[in-house]
Amino acid sequence: MNDLPPMKSIRVFEACIRLGNFTRAARELNVGQPAISHQIHSLEQDLGIKLFERRGSIAIPTAEAMTYYRTIASSLADMARASVAIRKKARERGLTLATYPGIAMFWLLPRLSRVRQLNRELAIRVTTAERDRDIPLDEVDCAILFGDGNWPGYRSHLLFREVVVPVAAPAVAARLEGASRADILTKGPLIHLEDHEQRWFSWSDWRNRRSPETRDIDSGITVTNHGIAIHQALMGHGVALGWKGVIDEMTENRLLLVLDPEPMASERGYYLVTSEDFLETRIGTLVFQSLCRDGDTPSGARNGS
Repeated sequence: MNDLPPMKSIRVFEACIRLGNFTRAARELNVGQPAISHQIHSLEQDLGIKLFERRGSIAIPTAEAMTYYRTIASSLADMARASVAIRKKARERGLTLATYPGIAMFWLLPRLSRVRQLNRELAIRVTTAERDRDIPLDEVDCAILFGDGNWPGYRSHLLFREVVVPVAAPAVAARLEGASRADILTKGPLIHLEDHEQRWFSWSDWRNRRSPETRDIDSGITVTNHGIAIHQALMGHGVALGWKGVIDEMTENRLLLVLDPEPMASERGYYLVTSEDFLETRIGTLVFQSLCRDGDTPSGARNGS
């Protein structure tokens, strides 16, 4: 063991080669680029060789580095597979499900109570992340993700489509009663979702479809996920775009009021995403029956491979 370099340096080295440069490695490992350079320098000192040739701002791996990388990458892949297998075995009596914070809070958790009612001994763990790349599909039993249904190597089943309407708490809705679509857009305050990849509907999309003549829209409040957006709307802080299927219970109980009844829809949606064989297990069938629409069967799930 004393012959092994520090694992931190090995991880940094592997990421630099795999991703092609120090900047991408820093982004993936969530550290600054100086920290990457420091770890590479430490590894070079430990091994006694140069791993990268610096040409201006570009670092090019040496032949020795590429030979070393092939062995390192293979060993790390073996470690990852062994770790995943151990984790899966450790949670055989439980269920781990991953999704976004808003879906977990307002849609998933109430439905998981059905699973608990049918199997009270089942331990359930819900993990959340705002970005898909932070949801480890190979480490969870299933996930609820947003997209077009295509996740290569996994099965997917549509839970509900992307259908949105503007919603607000009763006090805000009363203030905007009788307001035109242009008034909603300009007076707000609007609650915006920070979405750099432009995956979900935004207020700009709603403006383009419902009130294209309106040039400027209220800058309002910007939040990082749908859960915060809905919570802000519930607290009376503004108008949010609410997802049908997520906000149904809140609108039925008049905690949120719909300001424009004409929904805006796309072909995207939220899907239950699982491994190839999860739906064939007892727990998988239980989850499927609890989360999916009445009458659906696991055989109707879509294969994304």
